[in-house]
Amino acid sequence: MKLLVSDFDHTLFTEDYLINIKKINEFVDNGNMFVIATGRNLTYLKKDISGFNIKYSYLICNDGAVIFDKDEKVIYRNDIDQYFVKPLFSILENDPNIEQVFIDTTISYTKDLSNSANAVIAKPYDLIKARELLITILKLFPSIHGYISARWINLTNKKANKGLAVQYLGNLLNISNDDIYTIGDNVNDIPMCEMFNGYAMETAHQDLIKVSKGTKKAVFELIDSISR
Repeated sequence: MKLLVSDFDHTLFTEDYLINIKKINEFVDNGNMFVIATGRNLTYLKKDISGFNIKYSYLICNDGAVIFDKDEKVIYRNDIDQYFVKPLFSILENDPNIEQVFIDTTISYTKDLSNSANAVIAKPYDLIKARELLITILKLFPSIHGYISARWINLTNKKANKGLAVQYLGNLLNISNDDIYTIGDNVNDIPMCEMFNGYAMETAHQDLIKVSKGTKKAVFELIDSISR
């Protein structure tokens, strides 16, 4: 049995979405397993997977900070330490370059600091200035990991990433690393592509391409290559 783990945005969720799903379901019907690993939370992900009958076994959300089984039960969760949430939120909210800040509970976005923060996201006006702020935050909070996506600063527990989440599933399911394949397009996919048989989309970030075994134009192309 092989385990295929795919990033969602710009990887699985592309103009090839429907053919990707068809190939994924055939892959699963042939005795394999499929997992989505995304930076989205569960609610935001379900917006674009509901109704498509994707035969996934697990959903890794918030860049590896939480894992849901197919019945949406949490089987793994690694939150930001609650002690750091208030000062972190304060720094972001008071920065003039930040338009919006939210705690991501895994299900919803909120500003209520009493909620457990599986992630914290902030929307900057200027991405260059946002990089400077991120460097400052990571120095102040060494237990936090962060990166900047196309529109957001994304912050999670430093011990949470897609690679560690995939490893958790591999151990749980007793699947050898040699039988685990991953594909993504951005820097948050680097851990899982470094740790396993990782592939990058042809349009991927160069840092991801450097650590991957090769590039693919679509998820279905990777499925075809590992199903032979």
